[in-house]
Amino acid sequence: MTTGINNTTLDENKYTPLYLQVETTLKEMIEGTAYSPGDRIASERELSEMLGVSRMTVRRAIENLVKRGLLERRSTSGTYVKEPQVMRRVGKEFAQGLTQMLHTTGAQPGSRLLLFEIKPAPLKISERLKIHIGESVVVLRRLRLANDVPFCIETSYLPYKLVPGLCADDFALENTSLYSILRNRYEIEVSKNNETIKMSYATPEEAENLGLNLNSPVILLRAVVSDDNNLPIEYLVSVNHPDRVVFHSMTVIKSW
Repeated sequence: MTTGINNTTLDENKYTPLYLQVETTLKEMIEGTAYSPGDRIASERELSEMLGVSRMTVRRAIENLVKRGLLERRSTSGTYVKEPQVMRRVGKEFAQGLTQMLHTTGAQPGSRLLLFEIKPAPLKISERLKIHIGESVVVLRRLRLANDVPFCIETSYLPYKLVPGLCADDFALENTSLYSILRNRYEIEVSKNNETIKMSYATPEEAENLGLNLNSPVILLRAVVSDDNNLPIEYLVSVNHPDRVVFHSMTVIKSW
């Protein structure tokens, strides 16, 4: 087994405790090329010998990574790099609601309503939705869950003129799909995304709801979702847990 840590040196004289140094080393392996999702990591004994620390130190580091959702213990076969709970497909020509996406991957979708309000559109929102400043927009913020585990907070801005009558009660059920409501009630079909993805840092609300420390890194997705006529339907701001979500894009390359 290739571990990728043969040249790693831990320093017991550092201010950082050894178990945290081991935890950092393992995390770098998981996020680097040493391990892939689903791989079994070296045993506690092997890691102890490789790193020159006690098995208790290694065990403590592994337990921390299990709690953070990066590793999982399987009682009969060892410790494995945890598969991401959510694989989100992205791409300009790919517009699919999270509820449908989770169903496709076999996960049980859920959501918790955090905010619903109708307010005048500020400049940034009006530009993205191509409406006048001050026009009414619906602001819908939900904590999204997969198999009861929170993985992102999504805030949707929609022109109220497109969804008259939409209200908080529409999202009382945990598996309610916004895009299903758009399709079935308002005959709106979304078909295109214009997306940007970047790193950000968790606010107090985001950290509390996603189970992160304040200012922990998060993956920020912004998207303008449009119909076939390029009419903006939704401006979406999605804050994603970095250890529970992986973004996946597929590009078709044509040879001439």
